[in-house]
Amino acid sequence: MFDYVIVGGGIGGVVSYAILKKIGRNVALLEKESYLGGCSATFRRKNYLYNAGASTLVGLEEHMPLGKVFKFLNLPKPKVKKLEVPMVVCVGDKAIKRYSDREKTIFELEKNFNYKNLKSLWQKVYSISDANWQSIYNVIPINYKNPKLFLKKFFENCIYIIQTLPYHFKPSYDFFKDHLGNFDEDFKHFLDNQILMTSQGYSEDVPISVGAMGLTYPNLDNYYVYGGMGKVFDFLAHDYKNIFLRHRVIKIRKVKDVFQVITDKGVFEAKNVILNKTIWDYCDLLEDLKEDCIKNRKIYSKIWSSLTIYFNVEDKENLIDEYHYQIIHKDINPYTGSNSFFVSVSDKEDEVLTKDGKKSVTISTHCKISLWQDLDKQEYLEKKEKAKEFILNKLFEYVPKFKYLSIENVMVGTPRTFQRYTGRYSGTVGGIPLIKDYIPLRYPFNFTPIKGLYLVGDSVFPGQGWPGVIVGVLNLLLQIEDIDEILY
Repeated sequence: MFDYVIVGGGIGGVVSYAILKKIGRNVALLEKESYLGGCSATFRRKNYLYNAGASTLVGLEEHMPLGKVFKFLNLPKPKVKKLEVPMVVCVGDKAIKRYSDREKTIFELEKNFNYKNLKSLWQKVYSISDANWQSIYNVIPINYKNPKLFLKKFFENCIYIIQTLPYHFKPSYDFFKDHLGNFDEDFKHFLDNQILMTSQGYSEDVPISVGAMGLTYPNLDNYYVYGGMGKVFDFLAHDYKNIFLRHRVIKIRKVKDVFQVITDKGVFEAKNVILNKTIWDYCDLLEDLKEDCIKNRKIYSKIWSSLTIYFNVEDKENLIDEYHYQIIHKDINPYTGSNSFFVSVSDKEDEVLTKDGKKSVTISTHCKISLWQDLDKQEYLEKKEKAKEFILNKLFEYVPKFKYLSIENVMVGTPRTFQRYTGRYSGTVGGIPLIKDYIPLRYPFNFTPIKGLYLVGDSVFPGQGWPGVIVGVLNLLLQIEDIDEILY
């Protein structure tokens, strides 16, 4: 009998497992694949390794979510490299370096966008983002469905909440327009796609409180992880004790006060279950909750998946000397419904990801799920080929160096691919968009109608990526376990 069984080995599942194990709980983690990581995993194909998605790691400093977890666990950290230029944003005829240094960032923006008030405006963006990061640990735990807790946290943080309240309802686009007046198409595309990358929404729909954190994301300490993002999971999992890979959960039922987690390899019993599943698909494991997921699919329907391209590029001279690019093209990609994609390139010295002088490259882009539904096999294969050609041609246009290098082992992942490997509803990636339709008061939280059954991941708690998902885990565990020492 376990105290907790955790279903799913993504960020939320592995962090929950590591913390609960550290505080002495008897905990098991079940993962259907042969590796941990979910949408943030590192996988192997034809003797080469690839990161499943965008590979920037944020939050390893002690005051940041992942850093706090590593400090609490007293575990060594994976080998990383801090990036001075976390990404280069290509838009129009511009190649904008997003420096980690704030002053360099402002100088680079002023060099590319000639707006009189841009410096003071970007400093305001910094201040909004800083206020949110500084207060985030004070605000949690929070749960709108627990009025007593909600009121307690409101009164404890009322000054911060009142001061920042207007920013939770002011669209990012309106915020910039108020300060700059009209701005050109390139700047609009820049704002939209920098915000989209972390918030799953565009500037008209994402409040500036959230947009500011997305726009300043490159100014946090960003790291390259040697060996791939999967290394982070290896360090968090530590000795892999009670982690059961290749265990696919078929059904969960509760008999009196005991959960029976039924897998294709056997049955696990636990007092509590934590699902690293989305609000759209966790009910597939529990017949009694079927209607809850159907309801969630209707309410939270504005969702994205991803289309990804993986390949190796022979670059022994290190012509591709940046780690990350965001390519923003004016025309909408007819195969994804978005107009940008993110490129991650492995380090030339990374002996795991860069093999035989061939760098590992992952391209990921937001993709509308509807574009990949109801296709027969032939239509599907043809569409994959056209999507690949469209994106690679844009890559060659905006970063011409790629055009002159040998590209091998090209693979394309679609929403169907993500659904198959992650088990997420319709292949959703990135969670619920942080848009005005859902935040600040309509975002789902970690609790389900069944006592002892909880959710973690990017579709609960308003935050995404490594920092957001970890804060969501802490938000849950602070309410069901005594883990105050991690934060306070």
